[in-house]
Amino acid sequence: MIIKTTKLSCFDQKVLFEVVQNQHAILMPIGDIHYGVQDFPTNKLKTNIKWALDRGCIFLGMGDYFDFASSTQRSIMRSLREATAQQIDDATRTEADKLYEEILEPTKGRWLGLLEGNHRWTFQDATTVDQYLCSLLGCDFLGTSATIRVHLDKAPKGHYEADTVIFAHHGIGSSRKIGGHLNRVEDLLAWIDADIYLMGHSHAKIFAPLDFQYITPDGVHTHRTKLIARTGSWYKGYASKGPLPLTTAAYMSRGTYIEQQAYMPTAMGSPCFGMGFEQIVGSKYYKPAIHGAM
Repeated sequence: MIIKTTKLSCFDQKVLFEVVQNQHAILMPIGDIHYGVQDFPTNKLKTNIKWALDRGCIFLGMGDYFDFASSTQRSIMRSLREATAQQIDDATRTEADKLYEEILEPTKGRWLGLLEGNHRWTFQDATTVDQYLCSLLGCDFLGTSATIRVHLDKAPKGHYEADTVIFAHHGIGSSRKIGGHLNRVEDLLAWIDADIYLMGHSHAKIFAPLDFQYITPDGVHTHRTKLIARTGSWYKGYASKGPLPLTTAAYMSRGTYIEQQAYMPTAMGSPCFGMGFEQIVGSKYYKPAIHGAM
């Protein structure tokens, strides 16, 4: 697990957008982009990025930035000769450059880091395309999972209980029912303490607030909100077209794996989370103020 503490300053908002009272930052996790897939929604993602930047968001990468290569694809290609593997390395870097230049360049310097997903490519030097994308975006590579302590620069000095702690993992599991996507995320509450728990992977865009009760060191009973979330996707599960000529390769008429398995299409996009702090009534201590929006 990667552990990171970051001091976060507010970014200016061109468009005022308040998710929570006493908000000092907005986090938008972005993952499961699957850049390179057929019918990729380039304009929709670019519009979402502009929306987020206009509202002063910071970002966290949740894995699967490229559709190439899944774990199955990687296992097939392990026996490639070095020269062929180098050609794939070069093509993969070019694909990362395209994603950066076409869509993500305006976000440079505004990422807490990028997690790794199950779609990734390892170069011959044992680094990955995710690390290469980190170098383009100027951020940390967060590996499999990360716990990030966000200290807002306007928080009262010495009151680290006001920090927002984020636990993020690319994710495991899925569900055919929307509520079921949160089950794996809720499991995390049993073994790690955080304020915001994030998972991608299942392509669902859903979150739920949960309130925990506790007693402050100076004896005040209070509630502390925790958020669990699946962080959405940019994978277009269903794309329609008319019948193609019978001389066209059959796979061009087949749907994505989502359509082939009759999965529900996901609502493309990313949630966002307002982060602030508040003093507990009757206590000298503080707690995070967090809430989410779609």
